[in-house]
Amino acid sequence: MPFLRFDPAELFSVLAFLIFGPMPAMIAAIVHWIFLSATSATGPLGPSVKLAAVLSTLFGLWMGSKIFQQMRVSYSHASAALGSMFASAVLCRVVILLFVNYFVFTYVGPVIFGIDYMGFSQRTLQATVGLQVASPWELLVAMLIYTSIFNGLHAVFSVVIPYALFIPLSLKIPEIASGQPWISRFKAS
Repeated sequence: MPFLRFDPAELFSVLAFLIFGPMPAMIAAIVHWIFLSATSATGPLGPSVKLAAVLSTLFGLWMGSKIFQQMRVSYSHASAALGSMFASAVLCRVVILLFVNYFVFTYVGPVIFGIDYMGFSQRTLQATVGLQVASPWELLVAMLIYTSIFNGLHAVFSVVIPYALFIPLSLKIPEIASGQPWISRFKAS
């Protein structure tokens, strides 16, 4: 689907989450959304769905941290916390955006914005992967499956890269290490 693009800008929101916590990450995501909305040539729909994607990933990270805190495990380590946060981030993004995309494809796009996602997607799927669908319902299911796969991959991309950056940053920049990054509360004491 041509409207699906990997956007590296959300990496900063996830990095802000790991270093400073949920609220600064949400602020970074909203600033990103404002910039996208101000520069979008196609209107507010794309930036708004992008905001929903980033916020659902951040929500998943937060939920994963809460789940980790509630587990009564005999060890407390940042990597175990990150595993819980990672799984929740992917799951939340895929599930929440499944519903968002359903409403965008079936109502918000065609009714409010006059965008024919179904016709566009049918032509795109047929031209790129040779997929022939017999009914609008099959097309909708195919679109939701493809966008869900994309969202799962994007969540992996959006969490793994900031975490890979966070570790060397926290070792090399004393302010991050001594400033008690938000994720450091999961380390064994």
